[in-house]
Amino acid sequence: MAKHHKNTTQRWSTPQWVLAIGLAIFAIATLAGLVVQWPHSSEEPKITPAYQNSGYAGPLTNGEVLFTRPAKCGATEIGVTSEAIPEDKNPFAEKHCTQVIVRLTEGADEGTYTALESRHMPGEPELHEGDSIKLIHSHGTYAFQDYDRTGPLWAWVLATIVLIIAVGRWRGLRALVGLAITMVMILAFLLPALLRGGSPLWLAVTTAATVILLVVFLVHGVNWKSAAAMGGSLVAVAIATALSGLAIDSTSLRGLGDESNLQILLYLPELDITGLMLAGMIIGALGVLNDATIAQASTITELKRAEPDASSWQLFRNAMRVGEDHIASMVYTLVLGYAGVAIPMMLLLSISGRPIEQVLTSDVMATELLRSVTGAIALLLAIPLTTAIAAVTADPNSRDSGHAHIHSH
Repeated sequence: MAKHHKNTTQRWSTPQWVLAIGLAIFAIATLAGLVVQWPHSSEEPKITPAYQNSGYAGPLTNGEVLFTRPAKCGATEIGVTSEAIPEDKNPFAEKHCTQVIVRLTEGADEGTYTALESRHMPGEPELHEGDSIKLIHSHGTYAFQDYDRTGPLWAWVLATIVLIIAVGRWRGLRALVGLAITMVMILAFLLPALLRGGSPLWLAVTTAATVILLVVFLVHGVNWKSAAAMGGSLVAVAIATALSGLAIDSTSLRGLGDESNLQILLYLPELDITGLMLAGMIIGALGVLNDATIAQASTITELKRAEPDASSWQLFRNAMRVGEDHIASMVYTLVLGYAGVAIPMMLLLSISGRPIEQVLTSDVMATELLRSVTGAIALLLAIPLTTAIAAVTADPNSRDSGHAHIHSH
């Protein structure tokens, strides 16, 4: 028993001290970054007046489709509200369009009726009786904006949460809390700060560092395994950020093949598009980094437990065999994930008649390729870095229970 007490309260080794001090420096720098860059409510978002006329501005109104009927195209009752169901004012006209009769279920016009029009053009929604939809009110008339997916969407989310907790139990619940922290950082810090003219690069780096520092210890416990994963992730993000910026500059990437970026230029002209792309690459790599670094640190921890006398080099060499498999599988995940998003554009480019080299080096495809490349760079750096850090700081007496196991006496 005395021997066990001695092992669990042993002094920190030099590598452990270095790691702890390094994480403390990262934490202080991240806190300073949050304080300096935090968006203030007194600062107005730098949005052009043209945004108010876009389909993104203003609240949406819920409505319910009552029925559809053939009608004349361009009827005067389209989009106008009335206390009763709109009548077909041209019953004998040729009926080439379809009218959708909608009852508004909220807002100032709740309980009134309006009519929408479908000309059966490609991309138009197919509305049916009983559909819940969202309408936008502009210049005194209503128009279809989107389907109301609130109920089904939250049902899927709830089912996923229940499954995560059922399978992952306490660890799964903490993972959900970590995900919530990540979303709060993005919604409460990153996006508002971007709207107020902050640097996309530094905002993304600060967001990534904050998420890593808060979530890893929360989800995986305060132990040397988590500390090693955290250290490897932070250093990999820093290096990959610099290399990603160099990659964008060297390829003269503009990001204007993406329609969303074109709208950013129109409504948020002061925002740096290339910086925004770089920020997206940094945030997008976080999930893969966390997965890879925790896996490597866990591998080292288990190897050290199984063979407490193993040298750091033996631990590193054995764990890197697992890391090599992880790299191979995660590279596929990165590339295919981004390729899946780009499939519609790939289809359009495939029928352009251009050589494959020109297709792959076009702005839109080069953007997706660089996303994959920068994610792969971060992964390739994080795995050996984390493995090395974990190998020299491994504690054979650590327990993966989520409680603190970093002691110093």
